[in-house]
Amino acid sequence: MKVRLCDKNKGKGKIEKQLTETMPDLDVKVKKCIDLCDECSKAKIARVDGRKIVAKDGDELIEKIVKAAQKK
Repeated sequence: MKVRLCDKNKGKGKIEKQLTETMPDLDVKVKKCIDLCDECSKAKIARVDGRKIVAKDGDELIEKIVKAAQKK
């Protein structure tokens, strides 16, 4: 499962590290742009297998990504 985090998201390093440690099978990368510029500046956001996931903070984003991965 591909997880792409926006370079502009604050806390992206913590999110990337926690996801990599918790679920090593995930392909987690921080990208310069994930084509959601207006949203990246307002919320924590990621693309998971091309699907947008939005959260109010890093912990919620991690939780949503983990849930999405467990459904697969």
